[in-house]
Amino acid sequence: MESFEDVRIRRPELESFVADLLEKAGARRDGAEATARAVVDASARAFDTHGVRLVPHYVESLVSGRVNGAPDLRFTRQAAAVGHLDADDGLGHLASYRAVEEGVAMARETGIAAVAVARSSHHGATGCYTLAAARQGFAAIGMTHSDAIVVPHDGLKPFNGTNPISFALPVAGEEPMLLDMATSSIPLNRVFLRRATGQPLPPEVAVDKDGAVTTDPHQATALMPLGGTAYGYKGAGLAAMVDILCSAFTGMAHGAALPAFTGTEESQPVSLGHFFIVLRPELFQPLALFDARVAAFLADLRSQPAKPGTRVMAPGDPERDAQADRRANGVPVDLTTWDSLREIAVRHGVAVPTTVPKA
Repeated sequence: MESFEDVRIRRPELESFVADLLEKAGARRDGAEATARAVVDASARAFDTHGVRLVPHYVESLVSGRVNGAPDLRFTRQAAAVGHLDADDGLGHLASYRAVEEGVAMARETGIAAVAVARSSHHGATGCYTLAAARQGFAAIGMTHSDAIVVPHDGLKPFNGTNPISFALPVAGEEPMLLDMATSSIPLNRVFLRRATGQPLPPEVAVDKDGAVTTDPHQATALMPLGGTAYGYKGAGLAAMVDILCSAFTGMAHGAALPAFTGTEESQPVSLGHFFIVLRPELFQPLALFDARVAAFLADLRSQPAKPGTRVMAPGDPERDAQADRRANGVPVDLTTWDSLREIAVRHGVAVPTTVPKA
């Protein structure tokens, strides 16, 4: 979890505020609300690197024309359990929620469905979409690729994107289990957040312009694959899998051939691919047995002996702990991001929500 100075906003007010900002920047209301839902959900679950701090970037992308604010999303069912969604270079959050809903509809019939998304844009935290499926009783796997920002194992020049993978699973009687991870050592947004908060990076997660490992977020120009110096081939291999599913299976270019997310051609669409797989558990096993197996796994995992002062957690448990605090005390927004949001609000005449008084 990141630590930073912040203001706190109640979730409904923050979500409405973000949607209003995006709409004023050129997004149609459905896209603005989908993006606000995703980024506030991420921040509420302590995925701060992919939460509200991304809103100024999305505003800039809409204003510059890089992202189409009023896309014509076109879904085609290619086979009983295969779908393709053309996102028309719109907001990736709208496209990803739509893709998962189409996947859920197909999986109700077939037990499993795959949806490839083409001509999309950055969609924030991939776990937002797998979680949406899990909350409807479906297991889901999601992934996306990006432009080159991660050096390959033993490489000096960026080739892969951060290429995250997410897996969400419904759990009877509690919130779904959620894995949401980059195949790089850290997500790029953690570098940006550390720049904003003035904190150094952990060791062996980033390199400078010469390919040397650095902990200075201001010197970091690329990330290392998951596994670091010695075992980065593991993260690089996972990144390759994600890139193929999000490029060859969607028709998009692979990450190293995509336009840079930041650079001189800010009006050029990035045309990303996403890939989702949705599974209906009760068509694989009786639901009671499935629920019992999942519950037994989680109980056994969480009861494992742990180092002093720690406990063994299941995927998503740390975020769940943070979510309880943020539900009670408001969603934190780092001060740099909050200043940017207020500036955008003043520019577009959007009312700024009241912050939660600190105890």
